[in-house]
Amino acid sequence: GAGPSATNKPPDLDKIVNFMADAFIRCTKHTDLVLLALDDVHWMDEMSWKVVQAIFERSENVLTFCGSRPPSSNPLAVDENFWTELQGTYKEEGRYMEINLGIFSEADAKEMIAYHLNIKEEEIDGSFLRNVFTSSGGMPHYLSYVLETIKRNDLTVKLDNGLVGLKSSESAESKLGFKSVNDLLLYRLDALDSSVRTTLHLAAVLGTEFDLLDAALAYEEMFDVIDSDRFHSAMELCAHFDVAEKEGILEQVLSSTKHDQDEFGDPVDEDDHLGSGVEDMMISPSARKSHPLYSDNRRYRFTHDSWKTSILSVMLDGRKEEMHEQIATVLEREIVEESDSKDDLEKQIHVFKHWNLSGNFTKAAELALQIGGQLMILGLNSQADLLFTDVITSLKNEQEGVTYGGICSSVLDAVEPPELELLIKVFIGKGKALCNLAKGKSGAEAYQSALDILHYTPCAFAPEFDRSVSFPIFSGLFLVLKMGVIEQNEGGSYEVGLCKQFVEQARLNNDPVHYGRALAMQGETLARLGKFEEALENLETIKSIYDIETQHAAICKAYGSDRVGQAFSHSVNWNHALGRTDAALATCKYIVEEIVPKSDPKNAHNTFCLLYSVMVTMKEHDKALEARDLFIATIVAPFEEHFGSGGSTFTKPMWEPILMVLDMQGNGDKEIEHIDKYLDWAMDDSSYALKSVIEGAMGNFSATPLAMFAEVPFYLAKRNEVDLEKRKHLIQTACTQ
Repeated sequence: GAGPSATNKPPDLDKIVNFMADAFIRCTKHTDLVLLALDDVHWMDEMSWKVVQAIFERSENVLTFCGSRPPSSNPLAVDENFWTELQGTYKEEGRYMEINLGIFSEADAKEMIAYHLNIKEEEIDGSFLRNVFTSSGGMPHYLSYVLETIKRNDLTVKLDNGLVGLKSSESAESKLGFKSVNDLLLYRLDALDSSVRTTLHLAAVLGTEFDLLDAALAYEEMFDVIDSDRFHSAMELCAHFDVAEKEGILEQVLSSTKHDQDEFGDPVDEDDHLGSGVEDMMISPSARKSHPLYSDNRRYRFTHDSWKTSILSVMLDGRKEEMHEQIATVLEREIVEESDSKDDLEKQIHVFKHWNLSGNFTKAAELALQIGGQLMILGLNSQADLLFTDVITSLKNEQEGVTYGGICSSVLDAVEPPELELLIKVFIGKGKALCNLAKGKSGAEAYQSALDILHYTPCAFAPEFDRSVSFPIFSGLFLVLKMGVIEQNEGGSYEVGLCKQFVEQARLNNDPVHYGRALAMQGETLARLGKFEEALENLETIKSIYDIETQHAAICKAYGSDRVGQAFSHSVNWNHALGRTDAALATCKYIVEEIVPKSDPKNAHNTFCLLYSVMVTMKEHDKALEARDLFIATIVAPFEEHFGSGGSTFTKPMWEPILMVLDMQGNGDKEIEHIDKYLDWAMDDSSYALKSVIEGAMGNFSATPLAMFAEVPFYLAKRNEVDLEKRKHLIQTACTQ
């Protein structure tokens, strides 16, 4: 999708975190102790963790409890440095501790039975204890369900031995009526009316937590409710939920008041066209606001995930997919109807999940590509990766046989050209997101999977298949190759072969966007093999087809950044290698005056790639301060304007040290305003811990990042205001990078 405009730019993520933490601390600072209890934090996203971290670090009266499955098997999305501090410094200071909760022992279970049934422990029959303990697996929460069912259904009896046992224990079988918690829950569900069970099926498909109004609209979709019957249908649904609440299956979370803000909005046009397939629905989209439950909307959730799991376990897969499709249709209709929902990523992701679970690959893939692109623009690459992975996983099955990208060959045999194009794009999107996260090896696997699928799938050879969708695969593999995560022989045959395939396919396609990218890739390969003259000749061909004003946006859309324009940046190094300083400087001038001003200022990664070799060249020609001003004006300022200081991009770890170097080199012996900050950075060994993929990828553009980092302690060691001992340490640090 298109990037955010200057008037509707994404908020500064760090500011959001700080605001939420400040609001929490300010609202609770008057109390002596605040308990912040968070369950299932293994599902918590990284931004939520940042809020928790900020509260932990800045509050003085908050005690936080986090419940999680074992982090060893369920990794947490917490900041690595914060996690290390929790395990180290904070644990030593007594601010952090871990408690591993295991299952109950039989003695614990016996105590809980006595408490729950209001009897003495010595009155409990041994077979009763064993049956209850076995049924619950010793899990405290499940044990409470077992005991609640026993109490609710009056299943206890005084046995001949004078002890309390189960009524079923009087039989020879001496077994509880259910062997597991799942059986127990199904036992309770079977006792409900069939209409209530149908409603609970819908609730389970909606998810662990859902809005009553969404459930009502989906319910109407399921049963083809006409407008005149809506009130009766709504009351029927509410009655079913009341029963589920009374049974302890569902509970209300909070009332939704979102309608309050648009209660007096403009009337909705009854004649609005909402897209193919939507206009013939039984209920008009505009009728949402006039729904009988609109003013009484509320939110429900399952009291425990095991209820939802048990309900879904007895539903046929086809029925679940049908219901997911009905829900997706309703939610998508709402987004189309409400203009303020079209850019709501949370709602879009909700719709995506239901389309994906409905088995509609086309709808799910299209939405994933749309949402994933927006997430990557916002720097939320981890979330984009999860989205793409969900689509890919939906095509995997348990069948044996040869797989490509984890997808069975029998599935790929049945794929049609439009579906293959989407699948290739999804793998490419996954590769981009992973590379943005500096996970080069995983990114390489995603790109290689796309190529393997392309080479195998029969419909890839059909005339109607658009082969241009495959071009970003070659570009992506070339990128991870530069990161150093793909091994190749000394002659570079893998890289040469990749270029040859790409150039030939792009030439046949006759599209300057892809042909230009292929030529740029070929130029880099020639230069890496030491063939600088041939690389520069290749650049002349690029100049004849490259038009930044008409091609820049399309190149960035296809490849993430303007890889064609970046060929000019590489050529600065090629000219230096041939001793052609004037030509290198002329190219720098051309990049600064012609390419950068016409490039998208929101694409900070692209601008950095364009200017890195330029800034290094300026620095080496006594123009460090001019280079610094250029860096701030074209990269730092636009990035903070559009994404805020908390946004992320691949090269951001390099920005601060580069600015330091340019500042100190340009000012020489003059006073430096932030010298203490520079010194703190240089004396901290962790400052030099740069991911190897960044070192490899950006080292292809100019000086390696760590070589640039080493200049920070080097210039500090030359300054008189730094004491002698620190200067010795700084020189040693500079020499060891």
